[in-house]
Amino acid sequence: MSVPNLPADDEGKSPNRPGATWISWRVMILAFLIAPLTAYWTSDQVVDVIFSLMIPPVVMTFLVVLANLVIRRYAPKYALREEELVIFYGMQTVIGAIGAEWMNTINPQIYSYALYGANNTTYTNKMLPYLSKWLVIPMKDAPKFKDFKIGGFGLDYTLTHLHLWGRYIIGWTVIVTIICFAMLCINSLMRDEWTSREKLSFPIIQLPMALVQAGSGKLPLWRNKYFVGAFIVMFAIDMVNGFHYLYPSIPLIQVRFLGDLSTYFPNPPFNAIGWTPIGIFPYMAVIGFFMPTDLLFSCIFFFFFRKIEQVATYSMGFTDSAGVFGGGGLVPSAPYFSEQSWGAFIALFVSAAYVARGYLKEVWDQILHGHPEGDTGVPHRVAFIGLVFSMILFCVVSTALRVPLWITVVSMVLFLIFSTALTRLRAQIGAPSHEMAFMGPNQMIVDFAGTQNLSQSAVPRMVSTFFFMNRIHRTDPMPHQLEAMKMGETARINQKALFFAILLATIAGSFLGHFMHILQGYHYGAGDGGGDMSGVVDTLTSRHQPPNITAILFVVVGFAVVMLLDTIRFQAPGFPLHPMGFALAMNFGLDYFWFGLLIVYIIKLLVERYQGLKGHHMLHQVALGIILAEYSAEAIWALYSMTHHNMPTYSISINGRLGWNQ
Repeated sequence: MSVPNLPADDEGKSPNRPGATWISWRVMILAFLIAPLTAYWTSDQVVDVIFSLMIPPVVMTFLVVLANLVIRRYAPKYALREEELVIFYGMQTVIGAIGAEWMNTINPQIYSYALYGANNTTYTNKMLPYLSKWLVIPMKDAPKFKDFKIGGFGLDYTLTHLHLWGRYIIGWTVIVTIICFAMLCINSLMRDEWTSREKLSFPIIQLPMALVQAGSGKLPLWRNKYFVGAFIVMFAIDMVNGFHYLYPSIPLIQVRFLGDLSTYFPNPPFNAIGWTPIGIFPYMAVIGFFMPTDLLFSCIFFFFFRKIEQVATYSMGFTDSAGVFGGGGLVPSAPYFSEQSWGAFIALFVSAAYVARGYLKEVWDQILHGHPEGDTGVPHRVAFIGLVFSMILFCVVSTALRVPLWITVVSMVLFLIFSTALTRLRAQIGAPSHEMAFMGPNQMIVDFAGTQNLSQSAVPRMVSTFFFMNRIHRTDPMPHQLEAMKMGETARINQKALFFAILLATIAGSFLGHFMHILQGYHYGAGDGGGDMSGVVDTLTSRHQPPNITAILFVVVGFAVVMLLDTIRFQAPGFPLHPMGFALAMNFGLDYFWFGLLIVYIIKLLVERYQGLKGHHMLHQVALGIILAEYSAEAIWALYSMTHHNMPTYSISINGRLGWNQ
């Protein structure tokens, strides 16, 4: 159903429609027309989607906003409203999240074991015999995909051979959709608590929300001198740096990696701090202007606290750093950062439930007795039934794939606990990145159950089927869902319509993500992408170990630290250390941009101290200008790379197109 365009007032604002029930089919169609471009960019330029605010969805929304401003000027009745622009962005960001890390992990599994099994005994002996033919290509069908391995073909050839991939795309899309539907139901249940009652700050959506409001005629960004000035300066710097990359005679204005702190500590035990880059990364650093000051300080404090832990651990004789962050082999070692992180995130989940206990009682009452009349959100009873149904269906599908039921249940419950805590963390702290290296349910299963209780067949099924839930979590879809809901709430969108749009975007993101990876394989040739999964399988099947008591104790330590910090904050509201800073800093991610956050923290303190609220608003506009400028420049260099056979170009990202340390 749809509602006709409503007339705008003198300022171009659409009237409030607090009880509206509608789905804008025109923006849905527009979103699906643009989706292939977003999906291709997401899959082809991985450097642009490895942080919280992904570049492709923002730039696509920016382009639609610019076009909408022209339409508003010359044909205002056809212009998109704020609500429609929010739906557009919400769909693009969910499509990007699905097509980014998850597809980069899932799609290579489909073909790697069969196409490269001839030279890899782990593939042929430990992977292929146990994996479902709905998820991976069997060895006997490998000749059908020889051209995919070699490459040199175009779009037409890909389309004529797409039927070979149908079974695998459907199989993985079912798994991904079930998980994302469960996430969507949890977000629907908790939305009002996090957005309206606790009033979390949602730092990540500040730029997208500013764009859609500007595009609908509200708060035009270009009229603010601080935004314009920051945009011009930052855009010029990134363009100069981009031309320097192509023509080295042009000077470089370094705003990425400036050095490595570890080079100043070459001798043990202080060299145990490991790689500690000194980098600014302006687009990530200025998100700190949107973050609460105590959270910003806590991130920096606990980052150094982690480095001190590494030095102290080395001093005590634990010199093997291979397992510092769990690692692909899931072989933990001191100081057990993955385990501390797991304990911290479980504690954040428990703490969030405790804080929301009154609200949860209301939700349970509505589940039992029905939804209030006039509420345009998804009824809590429907969301709860959807959550239970998705969990049951996931168990059914996993059982059909012959994954042991207990592993399925533990994996899904732990992953949803982690994702829920991560979603609330991002809504409150606005982490520019949350790179939880190899931290997933597999780590907890191995720590608590040991490897001797995992059969030869259970290991590859567990690792392969659930590996996307165990990788790095940089583009976990659940925070993107909630952020879209928050934007929808601000724009007074009917949440049922948005729920439906996000669900469709999830399915589209999976199909398009697979298609773009397949298209690139036929064009460039497909490399072996199964090493991460097979490495874990090889390690777990070769090491028959009992439960790791020390690792379990460090899970308890992480849990206790967060609960202690929470307790202190409840008793002493001015206490500067926030438990979310501990949870975020105990794993990898802050390493890239800690220095930028430190600079922003100092600037924010000085400006707000001497300029007050006026200074706060100024920093807000400066941050918006810097982020949009960097994303606009990155769009130009990404387009240049994509249209010149993936030619390396300058990137604003924490990784470069030639490697992580470019």
